[in-house]
Amino acid sequence: RRGARSAYVKVRERASYEYALVSAAAAIELEDGLISRAAIALGSVALKPWRLTQVEARLAGLPPTREAVLPVLKDAFGDARPLAHNRFKIAMAAGAAARAIVEAAA
Repeated sequence: RRGARSAYVKVRERASYEYALVSAAAAIELEDGLISRAAIALGSVALKPWRLTQVEARLAGLPPTREAVLPVLKDAFGDARPLAHNRFKIAMAAGAAARAIVEAAA
């Protein structure tokens, strides 16, 4: 698509170069500095890559800043049922998705 931008963020342990703790891909389109369309996918948070379709439409009209998009992205995890050992991934995944959006807009 014309005007589409994308970014990929991989969060991993400092000493590890193999597996991501969390990864996020964002493809966005901007119109007058605001998100007009977004597609967000996360990796390493479920058994398969997870598309955040339930919040993508809510990103439209927002500026591509961490402060604007993070609250919307956090809503995607409202029904999450993490295990004790991976509960930290919820905040990490929302943050990675926000970072991917910001980087895509840069």
